[in-house]
Amino acid sequence: MPSATFDLNISAIDLEKYYRGQVQNILVTSDQGLKVKFPANLLQPHVSHFGVKGRFILEYEQQGKAISLKRYESF
Repeated sequence: MPSATFDLNISAIDLEKYYRGQVQNILVTSDQGLKVKFPANLLQPHVSHFGVKGRFILEYEQQGKAISLKRYESF
């Protein structure tokens, strides 16, 4: 299964745009230098009152559809 790894640091204020419906997708640059876009709703399990911060891996189908977003726990 293809995947992309990257770091995220999104403040709680920036996440409000998602909750207001202004943002629907997140665009990041992976460690491999690829631009990766995924649905913002995949962030929900990782949101704290500070926002979203950490190292993540996005798994997706061959066709490019996002399957899951997981936080790396071992730094």
